[in-house]
Amino acid sequence: MIDNIMDLSPEITKLIIDHLDGVVITDPQGRYVYVNEAWSEMMGGIKLEDIKGKFVHDIIPDTKIDFVLKSKKAVTGHVIISKGPSKTEAFSTYIPILKDGELVAGFIHVFIRGMKSAVDFSSKVNSMLNQIEYYQEELRKIRGAKYSIDNIVGNSLEIRKMKDIIINAARSSSTVLIEGETGTGKELVAHSIHDLSMRSSAPFIKVNCAAIPSNLLESEFFGYEEGAFTGAKRGGKEGRFEMAKGGSLFFDEINQMPLVLQPKLLRALQEKEIERVGGKESIPIDVRIIVASNVSLEKMVKENKFRSDLFYRLNVIKIVIPPLRKRKEDIPLIVDNLLDKLNFQLGMSVPSISDEAKMKLKEYEWPGNIRELQNVVERAMNMSWGEALEWKHFSPYFENKKLRKNHKININNELSTNDNEFLIKDMKDRLEKETIIQALSKCNNNKTQTANMLGISRTLLYKKMEKYSIDKN
Repeated sequence: MIDNIMDLSPEITKLIIDHLDGVVITDPQGRYVYVNEAWSEMMGGIKLEDIKGKFVHDIIPDTKIDFVLKSKKAVTGHVIISKGPSKTEAFSTYIPILKDGELVAGFIHVFIRGMKSAVDFSSKVNSMLNQIEYYQEELRKIRGAKYSIDNIVGNSLEIRKMKDIIINAARSSSTVLIEGETGTGKELVAHSIHDLSMRSSAPFIKVNCAAIPSNLLESEFFGYEEGAFTGAKRGGKEGRFEMAKGGSLFFDEINQMPLVLQPKLLRALQEKEIERVGGKESIPIDVRIIVASNVSLEKMVKENKFRSDLFYRLNVIKIVIPPLRKRKEDIPLIVDNLLDKLNFQLGMSVPSISDEAKMKLKEYEWPGNIRELQNVVERAMNMSWGEALEWKHFSPYFENKKLRKNHKININNELSTNDNEFLIKDMKDRLEKETIIQALSKCNNNKTQTANMLGISRTLLYKKMEKYSIDKN
């Protein structure tokens, strides 16, 4: 007698699945793992061995599985047409399979039998919905986010944590403050938040506070009425708030916003309405605000260079992008990605980058972050004339720059230099972090044993792990 579903054997489970209409099981990335015989027949004889490991959207272009895996929300009633001789219409249900909150698989159930009476009506509805989705997608391409979270390259602990915050931020409409050094990819993070949000089909509007003359910022933000000032267009003009209706408004380099304009932005955020320059009526707004700064706004508040009330209104969800020097283990992945992107942009066909070059690139501190790294890779590609990149193609850039090993620390050499890169405190922190990571590894992540090995209390160990962003799991 079976008392619990866990008592079912794999054979019985497979038998149940094979008795259903078409069934597809995918991995978390949307690649085929299993299909049953009913699905194969409906698809004109496509077998599992023909498609295993391939992406579903390559076989079924209008599939909804990518959306379901990304949003973790089920979709039901999607009409598809089989590839078999009968061209049968069927309903598909897409379900994300979660375990302890983590996505582990995708499940597609295609209903074939008993659906004909519903298909006539449903196909018309879905046809209209598909057209709406098509035009929404086209509008998103024109006015929406250019990047997604997949464009954020890296597998370091810092990047994984940041991606988790981005995903959580996308679920709400709260204001987001992004802080990071120049060249770390703040705009990419802003695009990713919008792309993952419920506003993704609405406009994503960017305004660079440093690129617009201060005397024009107010009219750029809020728009103006006809005759508001000399040179104003007939009929007036929409501002960025109105242009972003229903979507996201991204203020880049918000730290460059003049103090005199900050109260007006604060009022717009609090009252959710604006007034055009020269206007007399309030205009309601529905936008999600994302701002970015390459310096600490909190520090600017203390220096009376930024209004505290606006800072508190902006600092609801905060995302700090780690500099490249803090996640050098991501450099090999990043340069491979840059190589693919630049080959496409420049019309080149540079095949690869040597492991030696990747390791050498990790010895530099990258003050310009990923922007500087991209510049260096592009320079090397132009020197290589299409051959695989070796260190010789990179080395000229570093002739007058400091390189140092980040995986082994030579105390004598570092203490002998006066360069600020080798401050004793920085050296101590790097050595302490590396020691803790090695101790955790030797103790199989047992915190009590690790603390005993290091001669410190368990509480102090946790504090240091938090300080150095070491995974506590």
